Amino acid sequence: MSLRLGLLYGLSLVLPGAAVAQVRASEMASVSQTVDGTKLTVSYSRPRARTRDSLFGKVVTWGEVWTPGANLATTFEVSKNVKLDGHPVPKGKYSVWMVVRPKGDWTFVLDPRADLFHMQHPDSTAEQIRFPVRTVEQPFSEVLTWSFPDVGISGATLLMQWGFVSVPVRIEVEPTYGLGFPRSEAGPYLGTYDYRWNEAPATAKPEGFIVWYENGSLLARWDPIPYPEWSKFALIRLKDGSFIPGFMDAKNQIFDVEKGMVFEFKLENGRAVSIAVRGEDDKVMATAVRRQ
Repeated sequence: MSLRLGLLYGLSLVLPGAAVAQVRASEMASVSQTVDGTKLTVSYSRPRARTRDSLFGKVVTWGEVWTPGANLATTFEVSKNVKLDGHPVPKGKYSVWMVVRPKGDWTFVLDPRADLFHMQHPDSTAEQIRFPVRTVEQPFSEVLTWSFPDVGISGATLLMQWGFVSVPVRIEVEPTYGLGFPRSEAGPYLGTYDYRWNEAPATAKPEGFIVWYENGSLLARWDPIPYPEWSKFALIRLKDGSFIPGFMDAKNQIFDVEKGMVFEFKLENGRAVSIAVRGEDDKVMATAVRRQ
């Protein structure tokens, strides 16, 4: 038995867990994000700069097909079909690679062979998904990091950072609900309604509930507005006459969809006359009647 092996064997007898504990230069990590029911996961090892300069061009040579990580190739797994920077990516698990260049765009590569070692640089094949990505200069990052710094109702930004370089990739998911509404079908719902919560005192005056059409969407609000974040919302159609609210921010972007609140419009002679609002238990929590 060599001296080194003898020392390791001795340590395994003396130190509990020493035989299974393992410190790696590039520790394993993963980051996940769910967007509208689509789960996005990046699994990778995290190399550190460790005082090395010129990470790109020296540690990672120009023109190299490089996995942004270490040890086993970094993987990207998605539970449903998505688009990355506008390029369709079917659901599944891929190894991730980048072709690094001193000037201009890099190339982002997804290879369906997910279980590759970081030195198994794949050749270009018809099965790969390849597209150009821009690099952005950033404050120095000691440890290679993948993250989702921006998340919305329809997508997210996936960001790789190491050294002075970051690479953002925009991900679009398949929406669960259609957010638009045809103008030709909006007429029956437009108008003002007297709205009353069931739990409100009998002496309480009804609130106003206003429905209008704007920029391709059927919109609504209460009057007075009960909460600042409920100042305006889109009525997202589940079926004819049945909607759920998609609350909008100051930039008119939907930031939350409340599936537990359903607005059921009752139509008579092609015109909505009342609304029943149901909660998660399907019980009516509020009613509204059109003002004459």
